Amino acid sequence: MDDYRFTNIDQEPTDEQLSQLMREVAEDAKERWEKARTAYFAQLTQMVQAI
Repeated sequence: MDDYRFTNIDQEPTDEQLSQLMREVAEDAKERWEKARTAYFAQLTQMVQAI
């Protein structure tokens, strides 16, 4: 979402811009969650194998 910045107080984002932003944020959150989940279970597996 490069075509709108929340620095201009006088101009509200369009519904389309907000929708696009929300999609991008959701995609980013999902990717981060997957990375964190993978790292967590890798670490958990490593800890269990060390026992």
